[in-house]
Amino acid sequence: MREESLESICSALSISFGEDPIHLESIIDRFSEIFKIRDHLGQLRKKCEKFQTFTLEIRPIGGNGTSATCPENVFAYVLEPEACRQQELKTTGITKLEFGSQKEVTLKFGVLNPKKDGTSNKKGASRSASLLRKLTFSERKSTDEQLKLSIFPLDISVRKNINLGSGKSVLLEMTLKRNDHRNLINPLDFDDFLEMTRSFHEWQAENCELEQYDGNLGDPTFSMFYSIAFFFEIPSFVLKITEMTCFLVWDDEMKKLDEKALTDVTLKMTACESEVDLQHPLLNPSLIYLNDCACNTIRCILQPFSNEPFFPPVSSSRLKTINASLKLITDICILDVWDEFENLANPSNFLSLELKKLLEKSAEKYGETLKKMEFHDLCRQVQSLWLTLSNESHPYCIFFHQFDINYIGAAMLKLDLSLAKSIRRSLINQLEEINHRNPTELENFTKTTMRLFVTLRNLLNLIGTFHLPDCRLFHFEEWFKEITVFWTYSWREVTQKMVERTITLDEDGDSVKYGARRPLPAGLYSFLCIQKGISDDMARLEFALPHHLVICSASVINIMCQNINTYAKKLFNEAMRNHEEKASRLVRATNGIEQAMCFVEEGYRRFAQFQRVEEIVDKDDLAAVRTTSQRLLKSTRDTCETQISTLLSHFVTLKNDIVMRIAKNLCADGKESNGGLFQKSYKREVSATERIESILECCYGLVDDVRCLLLPNCFKLSTRHFATSLETEIRKNIRQKQPAEYYSNIYIALKYIYEFLEIDDRKDINLLSDLHLNSFSTNDLILSYYDSLCEKIDRTRFGNSPHVDVHISYIKMDDENTISIQIKLVKMSPIEWIDVLSDRVDYFVRLELFPKILFPSNKFDSPTTNPMPQSTRPQWKELFEIQVPLECFFLRGACLAISVFDHERFVDRLVGRGFISLHSVPEASEEKPTQRLQVPLLPNDFSDQNNVFYQLLKSRSCRDAVAKEFIETRTRRHQRIRALQTYIKRNRHRVGHMLLG
Repeated sequence: MREESLESICSALSISFGEDPIHLESIIDRFSEIFKIRDHLGQLRKKCEKFQTFTLEIRPIGGNGTSATCPENVFAYVLEPEACRQQELKTTGITKLEFGSQKEVTLKFGVLNPKKDGTSNKKGASRSASLLRKLTFSERKSTDEQLKLSIFPLDISVRKNINLGSGKSVLLEMTLKRNDHRNLINPLDFDDFLEMTRSFHEWQAENCELEQYDGNLGDPTFSMFYSIAFFFEIPSFVLKITEMTCFLVWDDEMKKLDEKALTDVTLKMTACESEVDLQHPLLNPSLIYLNDCACNTIRCILQPFSNEPFFPPVSSSRLKTINASLKLITDICILDVWDEFENLANPSNFLSLELKKLLEKSAEKYGETLKKMEFHDLCRQVQSLWLTLSNESHPYCIFFHQFDINYIGAAMLKLDLSLAKSIRRSLINQLEEINHRNPTELENFTKTTMRLFVTLRNLLNLIGTFHLPDCRLFHFEEWFKEITVFWTYSWREVTQKMVERTITLDEDGDSVKYGARRPLPAGLYSFLCIQKGISDDMARLEFALPHHLVICSASVINIMCQNINTYAKKLFNEAMRNHEEKASRLVRATNGIEQAMCFVEEGYRRFAQFQRVEEIVDKDDLAAVRTTSQRLLKSTRDTCETQISTLLSHFVTLKNDIVMRIAKNLCADGKESNGGLFQKSYKREVSATERIESILECCYGLVDDVRCLLLPNCFKLSTRHFATSLETEIRKNIRQKQPAEYYSNIYIALKYIYEFLEIDDRKDINLLSDLHLNSFSTNDLILSYYDSLCEKIDRTRFGNSPHVDVHISYIKMDDENTISIQIKLVKMSPIEWIDVLSDRVDYFVRLELFPKILFPSNKFDSPTTNPMPQSTRPQWKELFEIQVPLECFFLRGACLAISVFDHERFVDRLVGRGFISLHSVPEASEEKPTQRLQVPLLPNDFSDQNNVFYQLLKSRSCRDAVAKEFIETRTRRHQRIRALQTYIKRNRHRVGHMLLG
């Protein structure tokens, strides 16, 4: 140690233990022994005296303690070992005597007589070696009292009566005070303090009788050590840091250090950490040195674990050893004081770095082993890695997390490159070696690669929670771009085989498994599980790459549809075989096909992961997948419904005897009561109501039985077959040329039957339409004829055909049972085909109400205008009024006919006739005048040949007088304008869409 430092330590000890000279001597003796300075200890102590002096204050006092005067020429003689000095006492006040040390100093008082001793009478103090000799010689003769300075207590006044000789004396009050000049002592720097601390503990260890040094300093070394620290104001935290650094670099060859020493220092260091002064000059260097020692200790601790397999995790028992070894260092690392000095290196970062290096080294070594593995071994190893990380990594994560190390993240980042290269290389090799045409090999390849894909997905999900930077494992799906298509091939082949092995229809149906009460094939549950298995396989893969989603989503729908077709074909073939329970087999097969189809139709979006597709795939690919799926499902639905329809047609054929009985009873009249559905114990004519109720009861039982057997969609398809079969039988048994009531009864009964059969679209059923028309009365047919004629005229555009301009409206009469129709004839458009030079034309208009069954000619007049002679542009401007009963006015079919005639001598020729429905005539209003209406003029037989009501009336005219009269009236030929048809054919583009009979 430097001499200056030893001087500072010695001075500190002298000042600290100055009040107890005996203890001080033992301290100084131990100090000289520890630092081996006995040979020059005296010189060192002599140098230290300048840092501690003494002052003796002398004051004369009276007997009562008050201030007094001292005689003149009274001197105080200070006898030191090597010199002597004298100082005259002040007569009044305090006289101060300065001493370097109170050891071996003697004080003597006397009156100085110049005449006797030959010295000059000089005031103040003086030093002289000759004086010392004189005083020493005089001491031998004199009996004057001498005072030892060492016996004076510090800072305590002592009174002493001093005999001056010649009968003189003086009472003096003396106080000894110590002067501390510690501010002049050079402070210890950290290196000196560290050297001192190490010296103390090494000396204590050498002189310790125990086998291991426990770190406790004995007395007086302990007192000396802490008094020095206290003297130089070294904080306890810095003191403990210094001791810790000494113990961390302890040389066990001298004497082994007990671990208890480190533990005790750590506890004390932690306890006094909060009291440390962060601005103390020794704190910063002490922390720097502590960090160096801790880092060196960390290297030594971790050296035995350099080859430890930290990754993948094996067993947490190995962590206990290293955790116990790092306990002390960990306590040092977690000191809060490191946070106050962010710019200083701290052992925590170094420890984290070293542990991370060990972890990365282990992961890198593991990655090298992966590169040497074959494909199947690599797949098993990756599976094992994921299982190990999932089940065994928690203790490792906790251990490394306490050192701010992401265990899985750091290891996987180091392993990422090796893992990616190994897997990609193995997959490429497998693609080159696989035989695509070998189903077994393809199936094994699919199972292995799918398991690898799922494992990588699970591994990615595991490390994804640690928010790692982008690494190759995040893009592992790209490694399988060329492989997913083989998965779809394998799915198709495997599921096709499984579908073919499902239970046949020979087994009884089992409806309980899928919550249905209708009979279903026993193998349906297995089939649906197969379909769900494909979806589960895809869902388990959790695709995030659009390429995989597009391929697999469309493929899953395609495979499911192919499986449905295969299963439907299997059921169809089994159901069509001759069997004693063919009806049951047909029903189960039909329901099985429908249930299989509904299962996919209802859940295909979930099965094909459509929600994930919509989130990841772009719009074009999404539209392609959606369109493809819908087309596949529609095509499969059409195929299945064709097979279902065929099965149901055979099922209906088995029920044909019931259908025949229903048809025969439906077509029979009331006089036929024997046989059939309606049986009585007596013979009587059966009413229409009774017969219909009996027929409907039978139909309801049949329909209810079928509804209980078939699924809803199958039931709808079956009803069409029942309706077709029933229609065929009715056409065979229906009677011709019967009264309208006969057809009406059949129509009503058939209508109820169709309601039972839930057939909504009755327009497609020709029989029902024919029966409905035949059930009309003749009057209803005539009204329907005129109503349809008016509607057709309203819908048809007639272009440039001739027309009559009229104003028409109605008002209610006072009796409120009569409607007054007001018609104002304005003009008629010119008829271009009339040659006025060769033909004479005299036009007039007749207003008539049709049909005549409602408006007979003898009760309703037909107003007529006067002829307009030789005019091609007649203008009448006449107002007519026709009164109509209220109930007839709003009746559909009631119409007003505006007929234009050419007056001739013998017979009036009909030029054209227009019709206006009475219910379409607007009501007269003063606020809103009626608009002009252009009524087209049409031939008398316009659209008769295409009118269904006209044809029915024509067929009924042979047996019905009213129909006969109507037909004869319509077919009666009127004279027409010459060459009318020829002109229309030539000028069709001008005439427009006018149709001639």
